[in-house]
Amino acid sequence: MDGEYSIEPGDVDDVDALEDLWLQIHHHHQVVGPQSGTFVDDRTSWQVRSACYREWLLERGSFVLLARRGDELVGYALVRVMPPGPELADTWQVPDPVAELESLLITEPHRRQGLGDRLLDAVDEELARQGISELLVGMVPGNDVAQALYERRGFRPRWLLLARGETPAS
Repeated sequence: MDGEYSIEPGDVDDVDALEDLWLQIHHHHQVVGPQSGTFVDDRTSWQVRSACYREWLLERGSFVLLARRGDELVGYALVRVMPPGPELADTWQVPDPVAELESLLITEPHRRQGLGDRLLDAVDEELARQGISELLVGMVPGNDVAQALYERRGFRPRWLLLARGETPAS
């Protein structure tokens, strides 16, 4: 696999190329997490997410890694680096800055080949280079495959967010 795939840093100019991959995440969330609430349409989802990506990638230390097979973009990981929020710092000793894995996706035909681990290895290497030891990740409940990957890599629950309000009809 190593000869087939490459992982390279991207930047804010690569955001437009992430649209189809983000929409795969958006659709996956709808499948695994219908109980989470009413989902927005694809256009709205990408408008909001791409604006966030552009803003985050301008923040010092934040980065995106692109996974390619030849010229084909087959995955990415986007990490935001920031000061710890009060929801962490008021309870735990947390280093400053912290990083949050905002998005990670491998396209379906390229899953189960270790590429998610390779992207996370590259994330870890960049965070170590920056001297950042704290990495957070959130996920839609029901995303069991992603949760298993993160737990295998040492992530543990720290904070549980519950919501009450409009949810789809059962």
